[in-house]
Amino acid sequence: MLTWLPDFLREELLTYPGRVALVSRMVVAATLIMIVGMTFRIPYTYQGAIYALMISRESRQATLKSAGTILLVTGIGAAYLLISVSFVINSPLLHCVWVIGSFFLVFYAISTLTNYTAAVIFAIMISLGVPLWDRVLPSETNVEDTLWLCLAVVIGNHRGGRAGVRAPATRRRCCHTDQ
Repeated sequence: MLTWLPDFLREELLTYPGRVALVSRMVVAATLIMIVGMTFRIPYTYQGAIYALMISRESRQATLKSAGTILLVTGIGAAYLLISVSFVINSPLLHCVWVIGSFFLVFYAISTLTNYTAAVIFAIMISLGVPLWDRVLPSETNVEDTLWLCLAVVIGNHRGGRAGVRAPATRRRCCHTDQ
């Protein structure tokens, strides 16, 4: 029944030039983020570690582009949450419509945006932020938690981006020799 599984795993786990360096950067970045988060007791640090894994790419330019996209979309998602919830915070019916509309917006963004990473980051931000505002707590606490979530993402981008930028450039081997 699962005869395809060994072939699939063999194909996916094949080594290629630069793979060890990439995996090492990802592990170091995620570990440093968790150490910083645990040391300073930053909530939602797991999200920063996940983003550090998401932005790691094989080239410096791609890593920086991915980190910039994540920061921009996280800011847009946080702004959407904080601005839109201010209109519906006092009305349970409007709050319910806001939750439904927010998730509709997320699914619409995933289906229409050409940059899948941006769509997924927006979806993650909204799906983590909406439950924060469903709690029966003072608004200040919910705003703080939304901003803590953004801080965790910034830390993840910073550490993950620095790990990708500081890594030595991998040299591609040429198939021929010039002798």
